[in-house]
Amino acid sequence: MAVFLSYLLPSLRTLLKVLGTTLALSVLGGGTALYLFQTRLIYPANLPSGSREHVPRPQVFGMEGEEVDLQSADGVKVKAFVILARDKAEERPTVLLLHANAGNVGHRLPIAKVFWQKMRCNVVMLSYRGYGHSEGSPSEKGIKLDAQTCLDYLKSRPDLEKTDVWLYGQSIGGAVAVWLASQNAERVRGLIVENTFLSLPKLIPHLLPFLRPFLPLLLTEIWPSEHSITLLPRSFPVLFLAGKKDELVVPGQMKGLWELCGSESKEWSEYEEGTHNDTCAQPHYFADIASFISKHSSSPPAHSTSPTPTGASAGPIAEKQQDSSSSLSSPVGSSASVESFEFVEVDVDREDERVSALSMGPKEEVEEVVDEAKGNKGRL
Repeated sequence: MAVFLSYLLPSLRTLLKVLGTTLALSVLGGGTALYLFQTRLIYPANLPSGSREHVPRPQVFGMEGEEVDLQSADGVKVKAFVILARDKAEERPTVLLLHANAGNVGHRLPIAKVFWQKMRCNVVMLSYRGYGHSEGSPSEKGIKLDAQTCLDYLKSRPDLEKTDVWLYGQSIGGAVAVWLASQNAERVRGLIVENTFLSLPKLIPHLLPFLRPFLPLLLTEIWPSEHSITLLPRSFPVLFLAGKKDELVVPGQMKGLWELCGSESKEWSEYEEGTHNDTCAQPHYFADIASFISKHSSSPPAHSTSPTPTGASAGPIAEKQQDSSSSLSSPVGSSASVESFEFVEVDVDREDERVSALSMGPKEEVEEVVDEAKGNKGRL
């Protein structure tokens, strides 16, 4: 199937409903709900419904990937997808994808597909504890163990151990990536973060202002990226990707991280129409990433030197080059000729939830799939 519509994440309305419930409970309990239920609020692994049971696999998206079982230092078993580049995997860049706080790792496969097909990268996708089919319950301490375990595993594989490893994290996945980079700067090539925050104590007052007085006593999940980012070496490449219309993590949080980062190889990319969930759907987003990796990698991704064309809504992310062997849009492992892709966001009703779905594929087929999704009320 050429077009995919399965990047299903809670919409802002759904997230605010969860926040509102916690707000009401906290008002009644003097902040007690924040202490007792903070991990459910911070890590909504069950949203959208079915996320713990139904995890899309790489094969659904035309990628040959394997699911591996990893055991973290505390004994918790977690899952990961390993998707090797079709040609010379040991010479290609490797992207360790660290996902945001809702949904599951399978919902990010359309993003992995771009890294794999258009940039010809290896992609490793970690499913945190308590997410998808991984065991345990999510927490800052536990997820850090999972991330370190996944990196250690990646570096132990003969086909990946010598590749340039890039950490890519969205939202809370950005916090995971910043921490992991700060602890392993000599083992990874660089860091790419999208719409992440300074720390949870500085983020939550923006969403629930009245809880500010309770945070020092009640909040146990911190994710202090504002500290971790300062530990990176001055030569360490960091790319910041910020949506100017992010309604959950205000852009000032990302700018604060940028200012605290002492790297001389940091870059900033901003997207005028990018919100919290769809910044990755904005024009030039993946071309910016490909350019950044190419600039700083000993094994650069396939990328286009042509300007990224603009288009309707999300726009195609790359333009076909004359040399298709090194083009960002060159199909890898596909009999179909794909000259450009569209990412288009649509909100659909799914049972009692409203979710955002991203459609990826040849632009002439996107509208048909979006219309079908609306007709099926998002049962994809």
